[in-house]
Amino acid sequence: MIPVAATHDFHIVSLSASFPLAALGLAPIWGWLADRMDYRVLLRIALLVLAATTLAFGSTDLATLYLLRILSGMASGAIIPLSLLAAGFRAESRVGRARLFTWLTSFVFLGDLAGPLLTQLSFPLLPSAPLFPLALALLLAGCLLSPSQLPKRSRSHAIPRRSNRDNNRKTATLLVITIIAGAALAALHIGLLVTGQGLPLDREAIAFMLSLCGVGMLAAQIAQARLGWLVRRPVDLTRLMLLVLAIGLLASQNPRSILGLAGIAFLLGWSAASLRLVTSFWISNRSSRVSGARLGLQHAAASIGQAAAPIGLALAGVGQQWVITFTLAAAALIVALSLPLLWQEGERTSDRSSQP
Repeated sequence: MIPVAATHDFHIVSLSASFPLAALGLAPIWGWLADRMDYRVLLRIALLVLAATTLAFGSTDLATLYLLRILSGMASGAIIPLSLLAAGFRAESRVGRARLFTWLTSFVFLGDLAGPLLTQLSFPLLPSAPLFPLALALLLAGCLLSPSQLPKRSRSHAIPRRSNRDNNRKTATLLVITIIAGAALAALHIGLLVTGQGLPLDREAIAFMLSLCGVGMLAAQIAQARLGWLVRRPVDLTRLMLLVLAIGLLASQNPRSILGLAGIAFLLGWSAASLRLVTSFWISNRSSRVSGARLGLQHAAASIGQAAAPIGLALAGVGQQWVITFTLAAAALIVALSLPLLWQEGERTSDRSSQP
């Protein structure tokens, strides 16, 4: 007979992976569709679908819970890349686009911060529907969002399909970095939920750690908005954040205290959020016919990391999860050391001098 604890951990991992796997499958399709039809209609539909699935969370059977997670992931695979696409169309300069991207990702990570705390607060009041306040907010956003409030793609945003301005090597590098950052964050979350990272953590402490990770994500966006490295020194910023990510992953294997674990959660959230901002900003190009598809691929890459880490930890078995964490840390270090070759100085200068 399989122990109850093992079955519980299995479903925790599987449910965690089902959301990004659904986003992985649909995000490129959403982006492809956004390049061929009005993305604003797609965005509104996705918001309403996410509101409906969020409202249904609560006292449901396990099969329904899996279905809701999958549908939520499918909707999320549209909302994030299409929102970034709208920001790219709205801005008139590269600096302005960087500011909008920073604000948008700030709100994404603000959700990561508020989500665990909001659920924890609403559970005693609404045990059968703890996500009702969030679902109501999503429903209002979907209903109030009018296509006229969002910028539309103009002809000035299109270039010939055969243009070769985008550098494939840099694009592949950004996708790999996105996967590493998403996997690192997922590894931390799963470690907290399943093992407590070797420390005795109750539900309130886990919610606090997850929210603290969100605080690091939000703080990173504020810092990047003030420093301006996103536009002026993207390679240096990326290399530094990859090193911080690797150090945080290694330190997470043996936290000495809850305070130390809190610091690790903050640093991992900071570095992963900074990397997500860099990759989404530099992989997008509003003057491209495939800007939506590229953002969809970037979101799919993030989903690959978010899904691969839970699956890898589950397959590794008890006592061997450190192998996955050390592999991610090694990958971050290798990319950080190789980054000057993968994203060269001449490419940076060209990117800065070109129009967004």
